[in-house]
Amino acid sequence: MTTPAPTPHQPITRGEPLRESVYARIVELIASGHVTPGAPLTEASLSRTLDVSRTPVREALLRLQAEGVVDSALARGFMVKPLTARECGELYPVLGALEALALRSVTQPLPHELMDRLTCRLAELERCDDPVRRRELDTLHHDVLVGLSGNQYLTTLTGQLRNNLSRYEIAYMHHTPERAHTDAEHREILAALATGDGNLAATLTERHWKAGMERVLTWLA
Repeated sequence: MTTPAPTPHQPITRGEPLRESVYARIVELIASGHVTPGAPLTEASLSRTLDVSRTPVREALLRLQAEGVVDSALARGFMVKPLTARECGELYPVLGALEALALRSVTQPLPHELMDRLTCRLAELERCDDPVRRRELDTLHHDVLVGLSGNQYLTTLTGQLRNNLSRYEIAYMHHTPERAHTDAEHREILAALATGDGNLAATLTERHWKAGMERVLTWLA
């Protein structure tokens, strides 16, 4: 049985590696929609919530600022970056290109066990009505696809970009429950991988990310 992930507001236990745990918890606060775009993030409030000192909180916020997830709000601390059409139009194509690059490395049909896991996860994703859980499942699915490349640089870079993209994903999922197109696109990509056609999977993936961008841009307009 999988151990449930800590909730974003749950204090960090003393057994967890502090620096990475604080960073991951703040990321989850943003990715889950608990802290929305444009909302303030202060060291004092986060240190109380997570029951840690301000130092690892400050380090995490500076790291997120460098990654483009938060902005400095001068004397008020930090704020989650607002959503903009320009940033959306920059993030989605880059992630699509990176994931496509990963999938082009696939030259053989995926192992049956992995196909079964991916198929089951997509089925759970399609049944899921909770935006927070749906975003988690979607992220897990795409993480596995990128991981097929075995390229740690791709994995790290796409992970950072998805931290940023999560602001758009969770907001869009909360306001727009329609997802039939996204689910169908996932299935098409998986079908290509089942046959070992990495080039087709890559083409479908770039198309998938472009369609996702267009849906979000339409919602933002």
